[in-house]
Amino acid sequence: MIIDRETFTDIAKHLEAASEGLLSAATGVAGLCPEIDPGEPNSFKWLGLIESMVSVNGEITALETVLRAVLEANREEVAAARAAGPSS
Repeated sequence: MIIDRETFTDIAKHLEAASEGLLSAATGVAGLCPEIDPGEPNSFKWLGLIESMVSVNGEITALETVLRAVLEANREEVAAARAAGPSS
């Protein structure tokens, strides 16, 4: 077994909570952000912060994809073990 169901579920819950928390934070930051003024350097700092949060959320999404692949590999391993029959 590559990963047990309980561990998988725990990881999935934490990834989901992290993604939701990050989205909530990005939404809050966007609400605090003043109007973007191309002549104002601080405008670009706000925009950079939001872009960084979006980037981190992309990494969380990639981790979710990896976790799904691990679950699929788990299923394949279990199916192969069942097909091989009981071990002696």
